[in-house]
Amino acid sequence: MPDTTSADVFSGRVLEWHGEEGWGVLASDALPDRVWAHFSAIRAEGYRELTAGQSVTFSAERAEQDGYRRRAVSVWPGAGAGAGARRSTDDSGRPGYSSELDIRFDS
Repeated sequence: MPDTTSADVFSGRVLEWHGEEGWGVLASDALPDRVWAHFSAIRAEGYRELTAGQSVTFSAERAEQDGYRRRAVSVWPGAGAGAGARRSTDDSGRPGYSSELDIRFDS
C-alpha cells in the first residue's frame, strides 16, 4: 500500500472516544492501521466530541502518536465533509472532494 498523506480521505467509524481526555481511535476498512484522533481535528461547531460507533470521514497522516502509526488531520462527523460533499478523483487518481451549497432566501 502506498504511503498516505494528509490529502488522503477515508470513510470510517469511531472505535473508542475518551471525552474527558479529548482523544479517540478511528478505523477505516481502507487502512491497515488504527488512527489516533484529537478533538481539535473535529470539524464541527461548538463542543467537539465523537461517540464510539459513530460514522466519520477523516483525513490522516503517517505520524507516531501514543502507540498509533497514523494521526487524524481532520475529522467530519456523520456523512462527511459538509452537506452535498461527495468523494471524487482527480486526473492523477488521487482522492478529492467537491461540494455544492444551495442557499435560498425567503422573500
